[in-house]
Amino acid sequence: MQPQSRLRAKTGSRHFLAWAALLAAASIAIAAYVDRLPRDREPSALPPGTIGAVDAPAAEAIVGNRVRISGWALDPAGIRAVEIRLDDHPNLARYGAARGDVAKLKPGYPNSAAAGFDFEGDFGGIAPLRHTLDVIAINGVGRQTVLAHKSLIPAGAMSLWRGLLDARSGVAARSFGFLMMTSGVSSGGANEVDTAYQSYLSRTQQVGIAVPILYLRTTRGAAGDWVFDPDFDLSRKCGNRLVAEDSLNAVIRYAIAKKLPVQFILNGGVWADASCDTPEWDVNDHLEQDIYNCQWTQDNVIFPDDYLKNLPGSTDSPQLARSLTYNVYATSVRSYKRRNLQAAARIVAEFAREHPDLFVGVNVDADTYMNPFVRNDNWYDYNPGMLKQFRHWLAGTGPYAGKPEPGAPNLLAYRRRDPLTLAEVNRLAGKNWQWWDSVDPPRRFAGEDRKPVPVPFWTDPWFLEWDAFRKHVVALHYSELAQWVHESGIPKDRIFSAQGFMPPDPGQSPVSLHIQGSSPNYDSAGVSIEGSIPRYGHLGAILYGPAAANHQTMETGRSLFSTIARMDPHWAIVETNMTDLKAPTLRPDYQQSYRAFRDMFNFDAQQVSVMAWNGSNGLFVGQPGYVPYTAWRNTPAEDAMRDFLVSHADVPPGARLWTFGVPLHVDDDGWRLERGSIRAGGGFLDLEFDGGEAALLSPPDQVIRSAQTSVLVLGLHDVHAVAALEVLARIDERSPWRTLSAYASTVSLVKSAPGLQVPLSWPAAWASQAAIAEQLKIKLKFRPGTHTARLDRIALYPAEARKAKQH
Repeated sequence: MQPQSRLRAKTGSRHFLAWAALLAAASIAIAAYVDRLPRDREPSALPPGTIGAVDAPAAEAIVGNRVRISGWALDPAGIRAVEIRLDDHPNLARYGAARGDVAKLKPGYPNSAAAGFDFEGDFGGIAPLRHTLDVIAINGVGRQTVLAHKSLIPAGAMSLWRGLLDARSGVAARSFGFLMMTSGVSSGGANEVDTAYQSYLSRTQQVGIAVPILYLRTTRGAAGDWVFDPDFDLSRKCGNRLVAEDSLNAVIRYAIAKKLPVQFILNGGVWADASCDTPEWDVNDHLEQDIYNCQWTQDNVIFPDDYLKNLPGSTDSPQLARSLTYNVYATSVRSYKRRNLQAAARIVAEFAREHPDLFVGVNVDADTYMNPFVRNDNWYDYNPGMLKQFRHWLAGTGPYAGKPEPGAPNLLAYRRRDPLTLAEVNRLAGKNWQWWDSVDPPRRFAGEDRKPVPVPFWTDPWFLEWDAFRKHVVALHYSELAQWVHESGIPKDRIFSAQGFMPPDPGQSPVSLHIQGSSPNYDSAGVSIEGSIPRYGHLGAILYGPAAANHQTMETGRSLFSTIARMDPHWAIVETNMTDLKAPTLRPDYQQSYRAFRDMFNFDAQQVSVMAWNGSNGLFVGQPGYVPYTAWRNTPAEDAMRDFLVSHADVPPGARLWTFGVPLHVDDDGWRLERGSIRAGGGFLDLEFDGGEAALLSPPDQVIRSAQTSVLVLGLHDVHAVAALEVLARIDERSPWRTLSAYASTVSLVKSAPGLQVPLSWPAAWASQAAIAEQLKIKLKFRPGTHTARLDRIALYPAEARKAKQH
């Protein structure tokens, strides 16, 4: 039975007689009023289109099963009806109530004095998920206009998992967070974040903000040696733009006043100074004036900073052609960066100690690359200091032997396992260098134009050494940034990198998993998964389009999320939008966001920072100036987040949950039957099978941690129809299935609100090795005569609290 067939809408029949009498009396007054209306505004002279509003309820979310909605609607062609549509199922509102206030404000419209509508309904029995409630006005010629888009959260939806969470005290040591990326907090950039989702919050799901703090730009200026200024004057201009839109202390004050969780984006990278050039305030811009502080091309070229313009980003950002070098001999760059980053981090650490419930974390320097923006056969970084560091890295000498020069760090902990001799370097490069100072990385790249060549650059052993070094340098830079932040008093588990992972073009290989090993068949820009996991923090991913939807297969054959979760179980998404930046004008649909949020949670992401709260509004899609990759409010992605917050209320991080869509989105979540058929509905699966038995297979390539998963929750409509069950798992598709639970009878199993609780017992060898299972199988034996079953949800519940370690 479809959920909407169980809807019960009551339009207030007990009030019908009173309502009829009111209408009769009102009709006389309305007629007299209409006679007095000005005759200079005939319907044909009115602006085209329906106008109206919902007066009550004012909130977006309606919690409970009873609904009362009132408002008004007018149209030059008259209003035929007003409908309240719950998940697209229409319910007729009463239209024609007296609205003298509307008549005064909107004279000339047909029936403007009787423009009111009212609806009262009881929607008992609907699924414990978020339901959409649209108020639709239909004019006299049948044109439909949405007056309001609201949500109905039925009674019990937000508490479905509460009992299980209560029974396992401390299992949710940390919430999963959606963070609204925004700027200009003091001038209203974060307005309403603290109120917009109040009805959706739970003990395990939170909503907050993520705000950039430009620690090399918000300074005391050249006269003050560019010391970080937490109270930077936000009125300062850079041409016709603001130098910066946020100061650290202002953001902290706002978070405290609004009791709003906050992630601090401590950014001193290439995007932090991209909007305009202001060396008076920005030490980044000042340092870039010296070419020895910049990244060089293979031809020793340093482009002007404004060589590039109009790349997709949160703003027009023309200042991207110059990037500061990451080599350890750039002592001025390193000194300013460390000093200012730690000054900001110490203030954040104090805030975190005083307001631990409001501190989410820190991510550093978005997009740490060997500059990939200047293409046309330009490769980076050939700065003389970088070449010097390359030679020491190859040989395991200098700082890699624990003997750094003054101003350079001790890199003994980062020494490669297999230092090379000069003779080995010559064999790799096909050279005859006599001195280490002569060693030079490759500067010409055979096969770059994809024409057949004897040795394409991505397979050339000398190039592989150079590219491994570049990936090492990026990894080293992220590790040092994280270390500096950690030294300032912030725990490791709250520190994240901010690396972008764009899916490759067709025919190209994925980004490298490791620092040393294979490289992609294009300029890697120094990016790797391993190199994005700092030693004093966790991987923070920037994901757009296909990467955000986990539509990216790595060299192992696993998905991007599966790969990252295996390498860093505490990773986060520090910036995301479902828009594909290779098709930046194409608006993403609901399905992309639903599946992305499902997988982000199921693959252990700690948080999701969405772009962008103060970006384009979905109400204006298709209009000039609308930018999909910065749009969040009133978009399908925002709807998907609301659905997620309801379905995952009180579900702790570390769990796995599949809800099979929501009332207006049908999805099987990748589950299938070995034999038989599955029909996905809006938030359920209908199973059809023969012989009274069904074997459900989970989607493959999962990351199910044997040491941290203790219970399977099976949300069957009729748990009493199940006579026996068995749960199995396997490590990969080549491995045998191993039984985790087998029950000849389900009588002893706990039956909770979310479903049947099935304890799991992992093989001892798996548990001791913290093995990861990639797929589940659930065998169900039903009572005689059963050929169908409905399944609302499947979940895996964590064994114990995932407590953050303080270091």
